[in-house]
Amino acid sequence: MKRFLVILGVTALVWLGVSMAEEGEYPMRVHVEMVGYDTVRYAVVSTDTVLPVKATMSGFNAFVNSHRRHELEVAVPEDGSAVAVSSLRKQLMHSILGVKEVSSPVDSLRVVLAPRGQRAFKPRLDDVEFSFTEQHGLYGEPTVTPAEVILYGPDEVLAQIDELKVAATNIRGISESGTYHLPLEPVWLQYADVHPSCTEVTLTLPVEAYVEKTYTVPVTVLDADTTVALRLYPENARVRAWVAQRDLLREPEFVVAVNYGDIFLHEGRLEPRLVEFPAYLRPRSVEPSVIQCVVIK
Repeated sequence: MKRFLVILGVTALVWLGVSMAEEGEYPMRVHVEMVGYDTVRYAVVSTDTVLPVKATMSGFNAFVNSHRRHELEVAVPEDGSAVAVSSLRKQLMHSILGVKEVSSPVDSLRVVLAPRGQRAFKPRLDDVEFSFTEQHGLYGEPTVTPAEVILYGPDEVLAQIDELKVAATNIRGISESGTYHLPLEPVWLQYADVHPSCTEVTLTLPVEAYVEKTYTVPVTVLDADTTVALRLYPENARVRAWVAQRDLLREPEFVVAVNYGDIFLHEGRLEPRLVEFPAYLRPRSVEPSVIQCVVIK
């Protein structure tokens, strides 16, 4: 009896081995992930997630593959939302162990995309502080790149966002021109399905060394009565200003003025004001603080 059972067992093993070695066509399900599209600008409306296939392989490989999860990343082409399954043959052959041939009753995989709403914001620098080393300062205006950041998402959600700021930071000890990569305040995280075109901006600061210089400027009387003579004491004002070293040889034009109508309100004692000056200068003070004006009729 034992001998019979042994012979039966061996026969069964041989039969099983022969059966498992034979090739056949086996149905399989391959899990699909559509990739390669702009997930910031587009939302997925619907997408194929499973590809049914028939794989030709040995019974042994079919047994092994039945215990594995087969996944396939499918790149969405730029000019469309459908991918022919025939173009995925090499990927399928590589992902299924021991496969000899593979086919599918499905001719293509599809993803339906919908463009998200969008709104442009100019990044604000309200919470960015600059501190310069002694006698250094901005030479012109700082620039932010990109000048606009776009938030993508549902229109009704984007309408709730008022502004986009650069995250609070303090840039200290600035002594030369430079660029700084600064993160944006991630306001989009407070809302569902809102995505930014970028998460940081580049801030460019033009910086120059400055020196203080004093300019003598004649005082002008605005809206003066031409039927009377006016005498100013002193006739000139001294304007102290910071000027970039590169601009020291330039001849700036100033206008320091007092108002004729204030003469009688303040008994001829007027405060001179700097009303015009070049953009490349940084005015510090105007002296004297009071001009005496005498009207001669």
